[in-house]
Amino acid sequence: MNNELRIDAVLRSIDVYGRLAFGGQCVAAMAIIAAPLLLITASIVPFTIWSDNRQEAIWVWLGGWALAIAVGAAAIAFGAVCWRWSGDWITEWPGYAVAFGFAGIADGALAYMLTSTPVPAYASFAIAMTAAFVAGLLVAGHLGGMRVLPEQREQRERELARRR
Repeated sequence: MNNELRIDAVLRSIDVYGRLAFGGQCVAAMAIIAAPLLLITASIVPFTIWSDNRQEAIWVWLGGWALAIAVGAAAIAFGAVCWRWSGDWITEWPGYAVAFGFAGIADGALAYMLTSTPVPAYASFAIAMTAAFVAGLLVAGHLGGMRVLPEQREQRERELARRR
């Protein structure tokens, strides 16, 4: 196996890892959006449903804050793991904009499924997260920075042709 074939195999594997990482970043962005929304909801809703002197309001408030903090921490941890495997093309602003766009749409679909459909909660989460992951996986190859790999191949081929 020559050096050229090894480089192409590495570039292809980076492409696969980058696509998987971008799908994971879309799911992490869902949680990054959801954490502050949970925090705000947990701070307002219990006290509008129950009066301030009811124990349920305090427990729902504390539980909501704990859930929001856990979701935010999990989002940051999962996003950091995915960021480690992503290519430079993901770390540019268009990649983040696309990931947060998919995440916002998936969070909206999740909210709709949880409040307005008979879909069970666990299935709603699974559907929304899978949709965000698959959308990120499919679009990752079409982001602007992905053109770097073919340009690098062309540049390498020109250098090899010049040396011959």
